[in-house]
Amino acid sequence: MSKTLSTEAGPSLRQTSPGLPLSSASSELQDLIRNTTDLIQMIDLQGRFLYVNKAWKDTIGYRSAELNQMNLRDVIHPEFMEETLSKFERVKNGEQIPDFEAVYRRKDGRRVYLSGSVNCRYDEQGKPIVFRCIFHDATAKNRAENAQNLYYQIANSTLSTRSLDDLYHFIHEELGKVIDTKNFFISLYDPTKSYLYFPYYVDEYFNKNIRFTKRKLGNGLTEYAIVANRPLMLTENEILDLARQRVLYIYGEIPKVMLCVPLRIGDRITGIIGVKSYERANKYDIRDLELLEFISGQVAVAIERKQAEAELGKQTARLHAIFESSSHLMWTVNRRLQLTSFNDNYMKLIQSQLNMPPQVNVTTDQFAWRLMDSSNRKIMEEKYKIAFRGKAESYEVHMEHIRHGDDIWLEVYLNPILLADGTIEEVAGIARDITPLKRSARELLKAKEEAERSLKVKERFLANMSHEIRTPMNGVIGMIDLLGTTKLEEEQREYVHTIKKSSETLLNILNDILDLSKIEAGKMVLHEAPFEFRSVFDKLISLFGQTAKNRNNTLTYELGSDLPQYIIADETRLLQILSNLTSNALKFTEQGSVKVRVMNLATHGKWHKIRVEVEDSGIGISEDGLKQLFGAFQQLDNTTRKSFGGTGLGLAISRELSRLMKGEMGVESEVGQGSTFWFTVELKETMIAPLQEKKYADEFQIVGYLAKEQPHILLVDDNAVNRKVASEILLKAGCRVETADSGRKAIQLVEQTIGTDPYSLILMDIQMPDMDGLETTQALRKQFAEALPPILAMTAYSMKEDRERFLSQGMNDYVSKPIRAEILVLKVKEWVDRVGIEKAKTNATNAVSEPVVPEPPVTNELSDLYDFGVVNQLAELAGKEMVEQVFAEFEQEATEQIAAAKEGFASEDFQMVESNLHTLKGNAGTLGITRLHEVVKTLELKTKVGNFSTFTTDFPPIETEFTHFKETYAQVLQGLK
Repeated sequence: MSKTLSTEAGPSLRQTSPGLPLSSASSELQDLIRNTTDLIQMIDLQGRFLYVNKAWKDTIGYRSAELNQMNLRDVIHPEFMEETLSKFERVKNGEQIPDFEAVYRRKDGRRVYLSGSVNCRYDEQGKPIVFRCIFHDATAKNRAENAQNLYYQIANSTLSTRSLDDLYHFIHEELGKVIDTKNFFISLYDPTKSYLYFPYYVDEYFNKNIRFTKRKLGNGLTEYAIVANRPLMLTENEILDLARQRVLYIYGEIPKVMLCVPLRIGDRITGIIGVKSYERANKYDIRDLELLEFISGQVAVAIERKQAEAELGKQTARLHAIFESSSHLMWTVNRRLQLTSFNDNYMKLIQSQLNMPPQVNVTTDQFAWRLMDSSNRKIMEEKYKIAFRGKAESYEVHMEHIRHGDDIWLEVYLNPILLADGTIEEVAGIARDITPLKRSARELLKAKEEAERSLKVKERFLANMSHEIRTPMNGVIGMIDLLGTTKLEEEQREYVHTIKKSSETLLNILNDILDLSKIEAGKMVLHEAPFEFRSVFDKLISLFGQTAKNRNNTLTYELGSDLPQYIIADETRLLQILSNLTSNALKFTEQGSVKVRVMNLATHGKWHKIRVEVEDSGIGISEDGLKQLFGAFQQLDNTTRKSFGGTGLGLAISRELSRLMKGEMGVESEVGQGSTFWFTVELKETMIAPLQEKKYADEFQIVGYLAKEQPHILLVDDNAVNRKVASEILLKAGCRVETADSGRKAIQLVEQTIGTDPYSLILMDIQMPDMDGLETTQALRKQFAEALPPILAMTAYSMKEDRERFLSQGMNDYVSKPIRAEILVLKVKEWVDRVGIEKAKTNATNAVSEPVVPEPPVTNELSDLYDFGVVNQLAELAGKEMVEQVFAEFEQEATEQIAAAKEGFASEDFQMVESNLHTLKGNAGTLGITRLHEVVKTLELKTKVGNFSTFTTDFPPIETEFTHFKETYAQVLQGLK
């Protein structure tokens, strides 16, 4: 063919110039050929045009003069050159091609698809000399077929492509078979975001395909096409006009022509598909734009489907990764309980235990259920039924004697898999091995039981120690109280007073040491009340002044100028901290000094952060020694010589107490230079001043206190010293006392007196040989029932649990040893009065024959509400204005305390209840608000032993009496001088 249609000279067969009439044709034939719509051409074997008709020239676009200089190669489209020339060569060789197809290129560059027939004219020797061609224009038909084919190719592309990138490339490739796509792009648009995405962008100005991740929405050509919301064909001049009008901004090179068609799904625009040409403006025509619009909807749907497929693929990959990488067992079953999927962990468990792998579409009773006993299988089956009804289930499964004889505990979760329509076809199971947790739980339980046993042993030891230590102290303290009632010289009275104060301090410290378990458990309760801040340090000097003199030390204190005068705090605990630090300082100092400095670090309203430093000039502490401080039972002197005594508990207890007061404790020391121990506490300032203490605490007179009542008391105690102390106190108070040294003796005495001279009260020791106090009480109640008088436990047991046990086993009340004369007498007075009131009520009820005299209505007379002796004393000591200020502040603080107690009961914070009631009771008593003091005291006594059963009935009277106070205290203040 290369020779046939070459440019070499051959025999000249041109009889006329192209388009002129043939000399041998008739005029009719010439008219037919000239005016037919078919394209007729004659060319020689070298491809030179011998003849073309008018239709040919109109379609291809060349004039006759131009064709004289042209060859067939000039009009065949380059992409189809080789294929077309090959067909001409086949015709020349005698082959008949019934449907000869070719693609020409118009003068303006556009393609023309031709279809028709080609044959040869031969010379006398039978050699071909001319190609005779009759074509018709098949461009429109070809375009329609290609468009339809392209549409279906794109529709099926979601199945034939693997990814979005493959889909974009496929669309580009298929569209390129129909129109020129040298410059092609797809832009995606989400109206909820302010970006355009260009997942596919091919441009001849770039060396290769580029992919813009995203571009902010602006006013470029793509945005203009989106806003126009219709297919656009824009030429270079039109683009420049729009740019000059500032309708759009030009990015990069301006194309000669550009086609843009919106990608739509329904009324929603999802992006733009476009082609452009930098060659010529007539590269595309309206038919190309229509083609793009024709396929745009299918392209949009294909892209969205592929995006959804890609997202689903990601989600599936994530779920698969979770499914397989989880340390849990995972599986799914259908309604027939057949496995539909499982992960590697599930497979490994089944494989290791049954020596066979699990399989899908096989029921679970062939696999996992074989590892369970029948009871667990029934549970599992029932849980599956519930899960298939739509409720998630969780439970524990115990698999015995597997994993080489070991047991396995699994925590199983069954979750229904809901389909889009709400139906449940499968249930997902997840199980985790909780065997280590179960093992740890068993070990923890065992450790807990051992710890509880140890704690009980410790508590019993402490209780016994308490009893043994308190018993001799009972004799000491009781006799001191009795000694104080005798006639003494001034110097003797001072000695007795000092001994009494020291014994009280010793008893308070002993209570904490013996209740060490309460401190360790964080159950220490502070009992706050108002007191003068300076008085604590006066007491400290009184307690340790003589000790300091004995070691040739000076003991002084220095108070800052900005400290509050009166505070609300637990004075005993504060003094305990100071006593521990001062005692230690004096212990390790000789012929030196101990200084106590107090300063106010910060003030927030009524709250003050106080720092107390105890500085000594003693031997100091080494760096190693400092590390051992504040530990229970830690002593720096652990040698056999033991120069310095002590239990090693003082600092540990003191630090816990300072923390209870929202503070901390520390130390600074250097060997040979002395030490400074410090602690901080937060204290609340108050204007409520306690009554001024007398020099000696003898305002309560024991002698004759119960002479009017002369109660008949039975005292039961196996210890002679205890009987002696308690008897002497009660006898001086005016009681008639009989004693018994055992439970059996007590029962005999009650039998002898029950009908003639019954006892008013029985004081019962708890720990006695043969028959203890609880057994004796139970025996008495069983024998005498309602005829039995109140029985009060009188024992050295000090644990809170012991108190509750005594009350729950028949005791009416509790008196702690060592016996305090005042407390014992007041307790007897309380119960004698209570019994008297009950008898009076009973007698009034039984006296039916006597006329009923109505009780006078309860009035709120001031004398019933207030102790004017106390109120007037306050006015004399502090002045009327100070009393007014104190009452006003009490009203504010009491309001807060009542509310806090109520809130504490609601939240079951019983420590808060007891603390606030204790403070309220103390403040009311200090100010002489008698009736409020009494009703608070009644409830506080119950809360101290953990009895909150009557709180809801006992608390309203407190609110009532507080209301009376608020309504009347202005009258009280008006009457003060």
